[in-house]
Amino acid sequence: MDDRMIIRLKVIAVLCKPQLEKLQGSSVETIDQVLQNNLTLVRTFQNTLEDQGNHDLLKKFGIEKCHFGDVRWSYSCLCLETILKIAKSMDLDAANCNKSSSQSDSSIPCLSVQHEIDIAKCFQLIVGFGLLPNLLPNIGIPIQRRSKYYNLFHQTPHLTDEQKYSRLTVMVRGLCEIEKSQSFGPKFAAKHLADLLTALLQICHAPISKPTSDSQVLLWQRLHEERQEFVPLLNSVIERTYPPLLVQNLLLLQGPSASHAKIIRDAPKPAPKWLIRICAQLLTQQLMKPNGVAMTIQGVMDLAEITSEMWQRCDSLAYIISTPPSKDPVKQQEYYAIIGPQLSELVTKSQKILPDAPFNRIASGCYREIAARYRHVAEDTVFGPLFKPLASEDQDVLIRCIETLHSIFVEGTDPSGLLMLLVPHSYRLMELYRIWCQSVLQVKTLLEELIVRLIRHSDNPDRVGLLRSLLQTQSSDEDDEAFLDEDEKSVMALISILQRIEDVHLTYSVFVSLLEDLPKLMVDQPPSSSLAPQQPHLLHSVRRGLVTLRLIGLLSEDEQLQSFLLNNPQQAVDFAQVFLKRAAENLNRNHFDVDLEKEGLAIVFAVIALQIDNLVRNEDKSKTWSLFDPLVESLEHLVKKHPLERIRSGADELRLAIQTRGFVFNKDSTASSEASRGSSKSGKGQAFKSAWDQLSDPFLPVQGHAILTLSRLLKKKDPEALKNRDRLLKVFLDSLEHEDSYIYLMGIQALGSLADVFTEQVVQALVSQLEQFIATEEPKLVTEYDASKIDTPTTQPVRRPAEVRLKVGEALLQVVRLVGPLIPKYKRVLLNSFLRGTKDEDAFVRASCLHNLGELCALLRYSLDSVAFEVLNCVTNLAARDPAVEVRRAAVLLITLLLRGLDSEALQVLEPIIKDLYRVLKEIVLRDNDDRVVLFHANQGLEKLAEIVKQYLTAPKLAGKTIRELRLP
Repeated sequence: MDDRMIIRLKVIAVLCKPQLEKLQGSSVETIDQVLQNNLTLVRTFQNTLEDQGNHDLLKKFGIEKCHFGDVRWSYSCLCLETILKIAKSMDLDAANCNKSSSQSDSSIPCLSVQHEIDIAKCFQLIVGFGLLPNLLPNIGIPIQRRSKYYNLFHQTPHLTDEQKYSRLTVMVRGLCEIEKSQSFGPKFAAKHLADLLTALLQICHAPISKPTSDSQVLLWQRLHEERQEFVPLLNSVIERTYPPLLVQNLLLLQGPSASHAKIIRDAPKPAPKWLIRICAQLLTQQLMKPNGVAMTIQGVMDLAEITSEMWQRCDSLAYIISTPPSKDPVKQQEYYAIIGPQLSELVTKSQKILPDAPFNRIASGCYREIAARYRHVAEDTVFGPLFKPLASEDQDVLIRCIETLHSIFVEGTDPSGLLMLLVPHSYRLMELYRIWCQSVLQVKTLLEELIVRLIRHSDNPDRVGLLRSLLQTQSSDEDDEAFLDEDEKSVMALISILQRIEDVHLTYSVFVSLLEDLPKLMVDQPPSSSLAPQQPHLLHSVRRGLVTLRLIGLLSEDEQLQSFLLNNPQQAVDFAQVFLKRAAENLNRNHFDVDLEKEGLAIVFAVIALQIDNLVRNEDKSKTWSLFDPLVESLEHLVKKHPLERIRSGADELRLAIQTRGFVFNKDSTASSEASRGSSKSGKGQAFKSAWDQLSDPFLPVQGHAILTLSRLLKKKDPEALKNRDRLLKVFLDSLEHEDSYIYLMGIQALGSLADVFTEQVVQALVSQLEQFIATEEPKLVTEYDASKIDTPTTQPVRRPAEVRLKVGEALLQVVRLVGPLIPKYKRVLLNSFLRGTKDEDAFVRASCLHNLGELCALLRYSLDSVAFEVLNCVTNLAARDPAVEVRRAAVLLITLLLRGLDSEALQVLEPIIKDLYRVLKEIVLRDNDDRVVLFHANQGLEKLAEIVKQYLTAPKLAGKTIRELRLP
């Protein structure tokens, strides 16, 4: 650092210390005297530099036109000139250093911290003494809101407008040079950019009155000529400034509006209209620049912390951004064509880079405001690109689109009015959800939340139709059974959406619409003989019927819907009446399908019976009974004309219950109540008899409830149930072959209860069921056989269907878990059964038996040693050679689960085969590369085995024991 630089820094050190703290409250004469003393002291340094204070550097800025009548102006000019010289010298040295790479970094001038502080204080003095006094009233940030030393800058000399303008132009030219400086520009802009912008906007855009005299004509010409000079300076300052910082300062210059100024306490006077207008234009220019929306938002967010007031500011900013600067539709479209892609990009970035920032809220607010006020103008430029990716078939594009829509419509602000934008695309969203509903993609959850928000909060009147669009079936040229998985996926998608919405009224509406469509589907069903692969429209009709029945069955089991129907008998009666009337009409025209109609009538009968039972138990008044009177006519029609005895019997019972106001129904209910009390032997016998009679009921829910009741009686050790355990065992085993999941699941549960008191017989029976051979055809009478084939019957025994064997295996697994530590007694029987099951022709049966074998081995523990080699041989062969990947996975998982179950005891229990187990797992890891799940399970097994060995080899830490002897003195 040369001598000149050192002396100039000393000058700055003197100029920046007028001891403002001590001068606060002093008179104007005292302050001016202190400033004059500092100027006198500085002249000694200037004499050393052969600088007589002629302001040579400021002459090119027009300082000769300024009046030097006060010390404050001279003080600010000296501060400005000194800083300009320092900045010029430092920038020149830095440039020379960059050109000459041979120079070291130590040759670059560097200021100390104290020098930086002194220069910052001089910036304040320049602005306070030289810039702010020469501005027009009510523009810029008031100094009383920025400094506690306001009184020091308050007194200004009386100057003419022309003199103030001359001083202002000098200061602005000098400060623009500082702002361009690489050394001091960023530091000056961080604190005083608003002041510089205020002065530049006043010079370039303040209105100029027309001249009324010759002297004013000269001034008017001067103002216009110099305005051409300062406009490029203003543009260069704007271009160099960091956009968020520029936005902040422009908003501060605008100040509060006139309406807000009346509300805010001690608010400054509103800015002039010309200043508000030009600031708005500059803000619009920033918005329309690349990434301008994000920069504008960042500038507003940096003004304060995120509070409740900040959220209001976000909404206000969204309103400003969404408002085009012109009322011309063409210019509005141009505006939205620029900010539309920026809003979309802002949402995408906020998801990945700044998920917690309020950018997403502002973007959502912009979309909401545009949709509410300018949707017709911005449809193609803002909302079109937002929804266009939905038409793509590329999964990555669709995922990004759903993530964007979720951020706008779910994570953003309240989208009640904005959701109408989704309505035209709702069916496409439903189609995507039907495709992804059973996938593991994270976007499935986002799409589900989006659909739930749309259905729950939008004013779409066709919510039921939108939900039922999930059930749309498409014609397929695939195999006859290829569509079953697709239809099941549609049904589960609709059930999942209804569960997330949690609106029982909507669930009821969907349920009623399905029941209303069921009679029509019955009419449309083709006879089975006419169904052929070349008739896809008939196959489509069958698929619709199956999907409808499946969904009706699932909804009828919904507890919320059952409670809703129970508490709203009028609605239950309404849909029952519609269904019964259509069924009666189909009987008259002979247009019905017996199977479809039987399922539908069973559901309707169950709902009516539930309502009647509720009325009987509550002893309701006859006024409620009158709601069921319109059903009597339809029920009588079914009793007389329906071909099925079960339907006729059920309809007759309900008709009698309605006509007798529950007397007949009450009689059965009383008997059931007495049986449930179970306080005496006869009561318990009545409970068993009632449940046994219900097993032959035509309705599946009643049959399932009967099995559940018998299971509970076995748990309570009911004497009558224990007496008939052989009969119950046969019933429960037969229930495993039932096609309805409700029945066979109840049967599995009941077998577990029976095994608690009848263990050995249940185990033997289940093992026999697992291996028993059955005939493919039902037995015929001798008279039904052809005479030529009596001696050589064609029926040959085959294994039970794979579905039945899986159910039996599940029942066996439940029994194994129930027996627990006593399982070694049945070790041979169960091991033989499961090991033979691992050779089944069905891959899923083999996998199920392996899983059951793993559960059994974990319970056998030390009793496993005698059969360890058989288990190892089975698992090794299946893991290495089975063609089904499910079986290989189950085999490797068996080893892993076995090691986890035995844990530290594995080395003792599996001692004969532990080395072979390790070799099997290691071989799978090294060779089996076609399935990641197999490799994963094998690696998990190796890690667990290593953990067990490490634990075994590591000596346990012994607890220390300290003995202290206390001696009395």
